[in-house]
Amino acid sequence: MSLASPRRSPDFSPAPTHSILSSPRAKGKQLRSADFEDWENLKELFARAAERYDADDIPEALPLLRAVVRECHRFLLDHPDPSVVYADPPAHRSSRSPDAITPTEERLTRDWGMDTDPDPSPSSSPNHRRRSPTELPTAFHAIFGITLFLIGNLVAHDPAVVLPGEPDAPSTYWLAALDVFETGENLPSRTGGAAFDMAEDWRMAIVWGRTLVSLADEKVSYNMKRAKAQAAAAGQPPGDYCYLPSGSSFSIAEPQWPPSSPFHAIAQFRPPVTRRMSLYSASAHDIMVLAMDQFSRGIFHMPHPQYAASHNPSFIHTPGAGGAPAHTSGYFSAAAAPPPHYISPSPDGPVSPTFSRPKELFTIASEVLGVAERLPSAAQRHYWASWADSVFNQMKNEADMDAWRRPILCARGRCWLVRGSAPVEDMEPALEAGDADVLHSAEAEDAREGLAMAISFFERAKAQRADGDAGAEAGGADDVSPLLAEALLVLANLTADENKREELYTRAQTEAGEDLPLGLDGPPGGGAGAGDDDDAMDVT
Repeated sequence: MSLASPRRSPDFSPAPTHSILSSPRAKGKQLRSADFEDWENLKELFARAAERYDADDIPEALPLLRAVVRECHRFLLDHPDPSVVYADPPAHRSSRSPDAITPTEERLTRDWGMDTDPDPSPSSSPNHRRRSPTELPTAFHAIFGITLFLIGNLVAHDPAVVLPGEPDAPSTYWLAALDVFETGENLPSRTGGAAFDMAEDWRMAIVWGRTLVSLADEKVSYNMKRAKAQAAAAGQPPGDYCYLPSGSSFSIAEPQWPPSSPFHAIAQFRPPVTRRMSLYSASAHDIMVLAMDQFSRGIFHMPHPQYAASHNPSFIHTPGAGGAPAHTSGYFSAAAAPPPHYISPSPDGPVSPTFSRPKELFTIASEVLGVAERLPSAAQRHYWASWADSVFNQMKNEADMDAWRRPILCARGRCWLVRGSAPVEDMEPALEAGDADVLHSAEAEDAREGLAMAISFFERAKAQRADGDAGAEAGGADDVSPLLAEALLVLANLTADENKREELYTRAQTEAGEDLPLGLDGPPGGGAGAGDDDDAMDVT
C-alpha cells in the first residue's frame, strides 16, 4: 500500500451563491497554506471554467470563474509570490571563483561530526514534489488575470450576473486584470539577471492586449453616450454632438476595498503606479497603442504549429543545458487543457491539437476592428483598420484557407470599408456644398481605391457563401449585403461620372433593398464608425 497521500480533487461545482468577495478564511477554520497540489487543482478548475466560457455555458462558467478568483485570492494571502509553489528557482550563473578545497559535506563531517547524505535521492527532496520545470513564474498571474478579464466580459454583456456586493462595472475587473498582469511581469524572477533565458508568456501578453482593447471599447461607448446626452439636454438635433475622447467610466480614485476582498489583495501587491491612474485620462487611441505593444510581443512568441520546435520563438535554450528548453509555456496537462484562447502548447513537444494560431490572430484583429469602426477620429479609424487588416492578411500564410477564406474575406472587407470611408469625413462639407472639384483630389482617389477593395472582398465573400464552403463554420456566416451596399453607396457619392454613379446606386439598391437612402443624409461610411448605434458590429 502506498504511503503517498492521495491527491485532493478540485471542486468543479462551486455553489452559485458564493460571491468572489467571499473570503477564503471566512468559514471559521484556519485553512492550510496553498501548496503544489492546490496549484494543480487550480489549473484544472480554471481549465473547466474556460471550457464552459467558450461553450457559452454562462450559468456554469460564472460560478467556476468565481471559484478560481477565490482560490487565487487564497494563494495571494499565503504567498505574495505564488510562483514559489510551482516554479523552479532561477538558475544562478556559474561563479568565476575557484571552488572550496574541501567539499562542504566533508567539512561538516570533519569539524562537527554531522552525518550527511552524499547522494540524496530526488524523491526525498521536498522541492522535487513542489516544483515543475515547465512552469513559467507568471503562470499564476496569467490564470488570475485571464479569469478577471472573462468575468469583466460577462458583466459587460449582462450586468445582472453580478451578486450583491460584487462590482457591477466591467472596467473594475479589467483594471484588476491589468494590475495582476503588471504584478506578474515585475516578479523578481522576471526582473532578475537570470530572466534572459526565460520563455515569454505569450498567452498573458495576448489577453493583456485584449483587456486593454476592452477598456478602449468601453471608453468609446461611454464618451459617445455622454456626448449624446449632453447634446440632447442642450436641445441640439440628434447626431450633432461634441465627442470628448478622454472621459472614463471609472474614477481615478481607487475604491476602498475591504481586507477580505480579492481586489484588496491585488492592490496590495501591484506596482505603485496603477493602470487606473494612467488610463483614466488616456484616449481610446492611446489605450489601443498600449494593446498593440502587448499583441506584438504575444504574436511573436506564439507557437507556429507548422514549424519545428527549435524554430519557434518560444523555444528558449538554457546556456549549458545541452539545447533543452529552459521553460515551456504550457500550463496544463493534456487531461486538463482549457480552450485554445487560454493555453500555450509546449515547445519541446507536439503542439496541442486544441491550439489554433489562426483563431488567436482572428480574435485579436476582430476585436481591434470592432473598436476601430467606432472611433471618432477618421485618421484613427483608418490607422487601426489598417492594423487589423495586416493581421487578417497574415492569416493566409498560416490558416487552412478552405475553412477560413470567407471569414477573412468578410473581415478584410470591413477593414477596407473603414479605410475607404475615413477620408470622406473631411470631404463631406464640400460635397454637400456641391463642390465637384473635391472628387478629383488625391484624398478622393484614395477613398475610391479603398472602397473598391472593400467591394471586391465582400463580393468574393458572397461568392464563397453561395458555393456553400466550410467558412461559415469558422464564424463567417453573416450576410455581407448591408456592408456591400454601404460600400457601393459611398463609392457612388465619390464618383464624378454620372453613368457610373447611377450604376453604383442601382447595385447598392439591389443589395440593401427598398430601405436604403440614396443620398448623404449622414456622414458617408456611417456604419464604419459614425452611426447612431453605440454597440460594436458583430466581429463575425
